Amino acid sequence: MNVFLRSIALSLLLTGAQAADPPRQWTSSDGKSKFMGNLVEFSDKEVKIRRSTDFNQYRLALDKLSKEDQDYIRSLLREKRRDAGLKQGAYAEKVTGQFVKGVSKQGLNYQLWGSPMLDGTKRYPLVIWLHGSGQSGSDNESQLGGAPKIWTHDENLAKQPCFLLAPQCPSADIGWKNQVADNLLALIADLTEHLPIDADRLYLTGSSMGGFGTFSIAAKYPGVFAACVPLCGGGDVKNAEILKPIPFWVFHGDKDDMVPVERSRAIVAAVKQAGGERMKYTELEGAGHGITGIVYPRSDLHEWLFQQKKQAMSAP
Repeated sequence: MNVFLRSIALSLLLTGAQAADPPRQWTSSDGKSKFMGNLVEFSDKEVKIRRSTDFNQYRLALDKLSKEDQDYIRSLLREKRRDAGLKQGAYAEKVTGQFVKGVSKQGLNYQLWGSPMLDGTKRYPLVIWLHGSGQSGSDNESQLGGAPKIWTHDENLAKQPCFLLAPQCPSADIGWKNQVADNLLALIADLTEHLPIDADRLYLTGSSMGGFGTFSIAAKYPGVFAACVPLCGGGDVKNAEILKPIPFWVFHGDKDDMVPVERSRAIVAAVKQAGGERMKYTELEGAGHGITGIVYPRSDLHEWLFQQKKQAMSAP
């Protein structure tokens, strides 16, 4: 009977271990030792592993494992941190259901919107709004205007919950380029590291100077964004080859007296000529420069945008 009970206990132990974490091969830092085992506990300093051959548990310092194993543990730590990101962590206090001001580690002003009612174990899109030249400055308020708030309306969030980031460019003379662009990408990376944001669903959009910024930032960081929506802007046609794999939906009014509609027409044509099949273009007949109130409420835009997911980049 004792043998039978021990057999049942061992069976339950194995079933529980396999359900919690399937066994994987672990390798020592020098590559000389390898064994199969289940991960039981982990931290940024050490791990506890149940060896498959004898079910003994061992504590090992993280630096005693191979780089591949260390990277695996760090990825688990990252996901655990992101799971808890709405309640604790670097940006938890900014997730309130309202726009909350912040300053990035690199000194970039921004406002962040996120709902504390989201499920932290799920991953949500991040919409990044780039304002126009007239909203540049240091007040950390002007960038909101009225345009980006459409993404946080209840009817839109009910269909597609998301986070929204509204950075502020310090100067229209600089624009969304050079160090400002680098600082923005650093902020996006930090948000993605600490909040339940889907890194494969980062959406970049902007109007006027922000439309130009959408094109230029996407060209500078082509592997980051799942989709881009530039309004009344334009891009460098020399970047057509870089931009062609990225889903774009470009909007411009044909009566724009501030940014000629030819600026959008030219980059759209160049990308398509380069073989880009993911470039959509809508020219608004009779519309001038202020088209955010026309474009952003479009239900077809929301449906299209949130369907986009970043694809793996082709090997060079």
